[in-house]
Amino acid sequence: MKKNACFFLILLAACSSGGMMMTMNSFYDIPVGASQEELIAVAGKPVATHRKEDGAIEYEYVERFSEGARNINERKYYILIKDGKVISKRVKQSSPLPYGFDSYEMQTTQNSDSSLIE
Repeated sequence: MKKNACFFLILLAACSSGGMMMTMNSFYDIPVGASQEELIAVAGKPVATHRKEDGAIEYEYVERFSEGARNINERKYYILIKDGKVISKRVKQSSPLPYGFDSYEMQTTQNSDSSLIE
């Protein structure tokens, strides 16, 4: 019994740690007119929701592309829901400036060993 309980907890942890992630392909797979339930089934829960003045709800999903520890690109997907249906979709893509990475770290991690200076 104790062994089964441990297995169940490990399985539960594994399921909760992963999850769906919005990608460009899944974004295109969501048609305008899809239900809110269909959206959640395809894309999972959004990162954030924003309520609009007209009562619509905008779902925000984020996809990040990394190289090492740095995010090199980011896409934000916005899907607008009104009356339980998708009424519009948009994507915003951004890339950080190449010289903006670790600017402070690059300036402060030089070798300060004075014996190397001639």
